[in-house]
Amino acid sequence: MPLSRRDFLAAAATATALSPLFAASLVHPWTSALPGGAAAGDAPLPDTRWLMPVPALRQFPGGRLPLAADFTAALAGAPNRRLDAALARFLVGFNRRTGFALDPAARAAAGATLTVACQAPGREFPALGDDESYTLDVTAAGIRLQAAETTGALRGLETLGQLLEADGQGWFVPFAHIEDRPRFPWRGLLVDVSRHWEPVEVVRRTLDAMAAVKLNVFHWHLTDDQGFRIECKRFPKLTGLGSDGHFYTQEQARALIAYAADRGIRVLPEFDMPAHSTSWLVGYPELGSAPGPFALERGFGVFDNVLDPANEAVYRFLDGFLGEMAELFPDAYIHIGGDENPAHQWTNNPSIQAFMRAHGLADNHALQAYFNRRVAAILTRHGKKMMGWEEILNPALPDTIAVEAWLGIPAVNKIAQAGHDALLAAGYYLDLMWPASESYAVDPVPADTPLTAGEQRRVLGGEACMWGERVNPATIDSRIWPRAAAIAERFWSPRDVTSAADMYRRLERVSLDLEALGLEHRATPGRILRWLAGGDDTAPLATLMEAVEPRKGYGWQHSKNVFVPMVYFVNAAPPESPLRRRLPAAVQELLADRPRFTARRDDLAALFARWQQAEAGIAALERRSPLLDEIQPLAATLRQLGALGSQALDYLAAGVPAPAAWKQAQLALLEQAKPVRADLLFIVLDPLRDLVNAC
Repeated sequence: MPLSRRDFLAAAATATALSPLFAASLVHPWTSALPGGAAAGDAPLPDTRWLMPVPALRQFPGGRLPLAADFTAALAGAPNRRLDAALARFLVGFNRRTGFALDPAARAAAGATLTVACQAPGREFPALGDDESYTLDVTAAGIRLQAAETTGALRGLETLGQLLEADGQGWFVPFAHIEDRPRFPWRGLLVDVSRHWEPVEVVRRTLDAMAAVKLNVFHWHLTDDQGFRIECKRFPKLTGLGSDGHFYTQEQARALIAYAADRGIRVLPEFDMPAHSTSWLVGYPELGSAPGPFALERGFGVFDNVLDPANEAVYRFLDGFLGEMAELFPDAYIHIGGDENPAHQWTNNPSIQAFMRAHGLADNHALQAYFNRRVAAILTRHGKKMMGWEEILNPALPDTIAVEAWLGIPAVNKIAQAGHDALLAAGYYLDLMWPASESYAVDPVPADTPLTAGEQRRVLGGEACMWGERVNPATIDSRIWPRAAAIAERFWSPRDVTSAADMYRRLERVSLDLEALGLEHRATPGRILRWLAGGDDTAPLATLMEAVEPRKGYGWQHSKNVFVPMVYFVNAAPPESPLRRRLPAAVQELLADRPRFTARRDDLAALFARWQQAEAGIAALERRSPLLDEIQPLAATLRQLGALGSQALDYLAAGVPAPAAWKQAQLALLEQAKPVRADLLFIVLDPLRDLVNAC
């Protein structure tokens, strides 16, 4: 079978990231005051304002429409329940931003400030191919939003909300003409609720955030070795024995599907098979390729347990299960996973080997293709299309099957060239803690694509993936958001919208908007640090946190099983520290100010002084929090790095070369600080090396 997803990504992941994400509220004010540090040729784009994703066409002719408490809204055309509910949500957000007290249910009969015109309501449940285009005009006469279908109007309302601004004269919207449509029709977010259970309220706020940045597919990874998370009335032991009591009832699932539909979001369920199937086998061991009994996996990785493709009872079971799920989930697609099958149990099972010989199946890959064909036929009978990870790709499969790639652009090209619809997940794995800029640079169809025009149309888009090993309900928001907004822009906006500097500028505003929706990504660090500190005195911990980031890739020290709580220091540290971009910019500004070296000197000196003081504060907190023991070596190293920075500033200010022995010792310190400890790595080493070399 192909190389394990986890093994491949662990080998490919780099230990360093490129750019920070947002200035967390915990870091010192100096951090957020630093310049962004855009790379050469990465100038901000024109006319993007605070819009994210950037619209396809945007024009701002100058002028403004003042907004006041007499703001009114109206719907033009036939009654439209979904759009009326969306307009009410818009007005609630409008009140929250402005402090006005508009009635969200009120609709003007004539002369409204905002008029929303929709030609047709569209389908009750969103589907691939829905028209998401809209036009938005803001003039002195008011605001007019037009769309062919409800989903387009929903997207336009999100854009209008991002245009809202204020100054000394009050609230206003700039005059604008926007024509917008998505570049890709499939813009997804996968959330794995099997490894760590995520309750209904987490899913709801995730859907709210997805709508805000125009993501339109919620990929619900519902089953894996650690848990079966969706109720099946026909086979109740799936959740009765396979979920630890943590699963969604069908009533809850229907409510979430409707909630998503009202926000223009499809819900794609994934039921992983034939591998990643331990949770199936706990209640129904007769489906397995090895004798039971089976128990839920408590660790993470790729396990041997797999369904038996030679057993006709398996297909009868899947027919009943998938038939019930087809009635529950309205989307045209059902994802079967199909990935990471070690196939050891197939090789070691004499009856399966005899089955392969009888059916002329040369190897385990051919056997899985046989299994996939059978499952595809079952789904077809129930009116669904099959989708799976790239391991399912096989010439024998019908071209109606969609395939999702986690091995990169070449895999997407191979899928499209084979005649299948393709999605890209590689580059968008949020659990790897890569910075937003790296994912932002990954394009499902880059400019140098070898695909023909027809093959390019088969690339439907992509999905950001939040695998569940390292998140729980308290931390998941901080691992998805706001980085997923940058990926959403890659899927929606034109290909030439590539400025990372402009993306980060707008992402900070989007982060605040998401917090206003109820997302907890900005609150998570402070909550965990207060827990670790046993009080509100978290300044020493926050000082260390701004200099480090979580480990990139896999190979974690923590979170080795489902019961490990997310209460360690690494769980507080955001995936990107603002210092990753801002410290190099400040150091370069200082070094460019030759021969005085005064630019940013005071700011840097204050930062380095705080680094030197943090160790003592963390040691004091450690006496009442043993969980801090593991970061004491990091605190000691931070003190040494602060001393390095202070001494380098002194040498530069004095205008005398530093002794060779000093320079050698500092460079050795920087090397010693590189290894990951407590699942954390320093992200300040390169600009400090620049300081040392400048001495």
